[in-house]
This record gives sequence, C-alpha cells and structure tokens, in this order.
Amino acid sequence: MNSAAATLTPERTVGEIMSTDLMTLKLTDTLRLADDMMNLAHVRHFPVLDQGKIVGVVNQDDLLHASMASLVRHPQDTPRQALATVAVKEVMKPAETISRETSIYDAAAIMVERGIECLLVVDGESLAGLVTRTDLLRQLARR
Repeated sequence: MNSAAATLTPERTVGEIMSTDLMTLKLTDTLRLADDMMNLAHVRHFPVLDQGKIVGVVNQDDLLHASMASLVRHPQDTPRQALATVAVKEVMKPAETISRETSIYDAAAIMVERGIECLLVVDGESLAGLVTRTDLLRQLARR
C-alpha cells in the first residue's frame, strides 16, 4: 500500500463537528431577548422556528444593525429599549441548510460562496444542529 494513501483519513462531515445543544427563537420574540440570550450563552447565531419549522436565522450583526436603525428613528431610547421594539421576524435572514453528511470542505465552500457565517444542519426538515465558520476553521486548522 502506498504510504501517502495510508495517511489519508476519511473526510470529516459537519455532523461530526456541529453544535447540537441549540437555543432557538420564535418569529415574535424581540431582539432584546435574542441579545440577552446571546450574552448569557456566549453564542452568535440563533435558528428561528415557527411552529417547529425552520424559517430563518438571526446573528449578532443583525442585532447591531437593528439597534442602530431603531436608535436613529427613536434617539431618546437606550439600545436595550430599541431592541425591545423589534421582532426577530423583522431582521432574520433566510436559513441556509445542509445535511449532517455534508463534508466540512463543502460547508466551507457554501459559506464563502454565499457570504454567510453559519449553516443550519437538518435531518429531513428537522433542525439537528448548527455549524459556524469558526467551527470549520478550527477543524481545517487541525488538518
């Protein structure tokens, strides 16, 4: 057997590295709740569900932009007050989904191509996990 072939390992999949202990938001939740959850859990991305179905994703940058826009409209508000007036559904982005069998290389290519920071991992139509750009970089750096 060729020694180079002996050192090759099977390609890792997102199912092996994804986060599965997820906190989710509902369409009607406020960005203030999302901000509180992000600060408490130290996460940057939240899947948004409507009656158990994936409808979008909200990240920390969405909160910042929404807060700034709201403060421009209501300069007397504090940032927390501004976030309390905006529903998640107003700022969420469409969710990009992949299966747990997707290779980490394919997931990285999707993120680069679409300019996104996370992908939701699904089993059928059910949310199974989330993989971020940081997760992928960490794995690729170990290679």
